[in-house]
Amino acid sequence: MHITASLFLVLMACSLYAQTSCPTPDHSAPIPLALVSSPLIRVRPPPLKVPAHVHVDVKATLKPSRVELWTGPTGTGVAEFYCRLASDDHPVLVGKYMRFSFAITSCKHVGMRLEPRVFVGGKKQPLSVYEGPFECRERTDHNHK
Repeated sequence: MHITASLFLVLMACSLYAQTSCPTPDHSAPIPLALVSSPLIRVRPPPLKVPAHVHVDVKATLKPSRVELWTGPTGTGVAEFYCRLASDDHPVLVGKYMRFSFAITSCKHVGMRLEPRVFVGGKKQPLSVYEGPFECRERTDHNHK
């Protein structure tokens, strides 16, 4: 019984690592100020099938300078498994929002949750919301129809 529980924990840790095996981990990244949800930050649409584009719309009044798109597993105590997928510092004004765009071309480094981290002037900690859980799936030829 003890061996089974230990094996389960090892397999679970390997599974978490496999979901977000970050090619360039950044352990010095600032810890975000997490928001469960906010009308100031919207994620459109979540990438259920890749390739896909993810748009992060941030209320222009926040004066966002950059958005980093992070990914990782769901649950508690998994922060060290998060990986930065991309960064965008060239937003486009869309109505009252600044739109930051990201292309997700593969599920290789995508976990079960997206976390856009929004950097705004005058704040050391980025603002962050969570999107997920979801399962990233690769498109196949018959899915393009």
